[in-house]
Amino acid sequence: MIVKIEATSPFGDYDPVALPPVVVAYLDARDQHRHADAVATFAPGATVLDDGNTYLGVESIGAWIESSSSEYAYTATRIGQQILDDTHAVVHVRLDGNFPGGTVTLRCQFEHRSGVIERLAIEV
Repeated sequence: MIVKIEATSPFGDYDPVALPPVVVAYLDARDQHRHADAVATFAPGATVLDDGNTYLGVESIGAWIESSSSEYAYTATRIGQQILDDTHAVVHVRLDGNFPGGTVTLRCQFEHRSGVIERLAIEV
């Protein structure tokens, strides 16, 4: 017997239409390995916080995108979201891959203004 377990988000289903376009553009570019397009969604002085590290500015963020995209093979499934206000959105993404543990759900917290991402914090 096969049992399928669906992960859910405490914030509701993923709905790209309800999210700011820049957030969806970033997620799509990451999933499709379009690294330059992912970097282009960030403001010049943007900050990314991930795995205990801080990346400041598009050059540093670009290097982070390249390295984090190639370290492990994985699939990403967007499973939920929350719109906090006009400039803050959270997207829950489940990663399944060949990294230690094999599955993790990330809480991607976006701060955006004027069509660009100013801050992205990723937490487990």
